[in-house]
Amino acid sequence: MAISPICNKCGKELKKFGGLIFGPPNEKDIVKKYHICRDCFRKLEKSLKKSK
Repeated sequence: MAISPICNKCGKELKKFGGLIFGPPNEKDIVKKYHICRDCFRKLEKSLKKSK
């Protein structure tokens, strides 16, 4: 049985490997992990480049 993660941004199932985003650690050194699809990653990357 294969695991098919869902993009935490748009909610679509990842058909190809996308990216991972890790949040900052909390007081117990636990981080949140988010899956992101390629389309949402491109949008995020574009917005990060604009903010420079």
